[in-house]
Amino acid sequence: MEFRQLQLFVAVAEELHFGRAAARVGMAQPLFSQQIRKLEAGLGVELLARTSRRVALTSAGSRFLDDARELLARRAEVISTVRRAAQGETGTLRVGFGASSAFGILPRIVHRFRSRFPDVKLELDDREKLDVGVALSTGDLDLAIVRAPFRHDGVTVEQLLRERFVLALPARHPRARQKAVALASLASEPFVLFPRHSAPGLHDTITSMCLGAGFSPLIRQEASSWPSVVGMVQAGLGITVAPMSAQALRPTGVVFRELNGASGWAELVVAFRGPHLMPAAAHFRMIAHETVTLARE
Repeated sequence: MEFRQLQLFVAVAEELHFGRAAARVGMAQPLFSQQIRKLEAGLGVELLARTSRRVALTSAGSRFLDDARELLARRAEVISTVRRAAQGETGTLRVGFGASSAFGILPRIVHRFRSRFPDVKLELDDREKLDVGVALSTGDLDLAIVRAPFRHDGVTVEQLLRERFVLALPARHPRARQKAVALASLASEPFVLFPRHSAPGLHDTITSMCLGAGFSPLIRQEASSWPSVVGMVQAGLGITVAPMSAQALRPTGVVFRELNGASGWAELVVAFRGPHLMPAAAHFRMIAHETVTLARE
């Protein structure tokens, strides 16, 4: 039994006339009739009762008509599903991200992706101890948005966003009245920062900037996430240096000020295995770059 034979049977069952059915599918009537008989022979069942004046469905033919329509509909559904998966419109996409990329641009990227590809199941992974490079290499992640510098064998890295650093400090801090604060003037201030293992590149960039300004930061408190870091700043436990996009958190009791003398940049990158991406990941990457471009305008 072939799907083409099912299509021919549905046509004659609906027309109840071999000539009209053959014309409907664009086939010569003798060949059409031959295919219907092959179908019946293969099933070992008479589907159509034929006389010189009329064609009628047998009881088996009536039952088979429902099944044939269901099989054809299911076939069309399967073909559509496979094609949509190949085009990156369905399936599962696993995206890793660092804690500091969770504010600012990432929520906008996710929103745009979900609105454009609602049938792709998006799984976001921000586990603190996740080795993103290994996860990309093994296929546990399809793509990641993390802070630079980021390097791992077999992983391609593209710059997504480059931004300045700002100073976050309690609103009641004496320096909160200043429009800009010199990094070198913070040598005696207690710092709140995240553990180095959670974002080594960003941690090293911040500490290197401080060393370049003539001091090693006095890290008195550590927190695993940026909201927690900012919360400690809010509580007056210290100050912190953060990417400019951290201002999107807008915490009460914390102010952000320009930072003079900070030589480094906070960079956000897209990382993925090899030179090529699966279709859904390629869509996410495209939307990420598109979202950053629109944010700059």
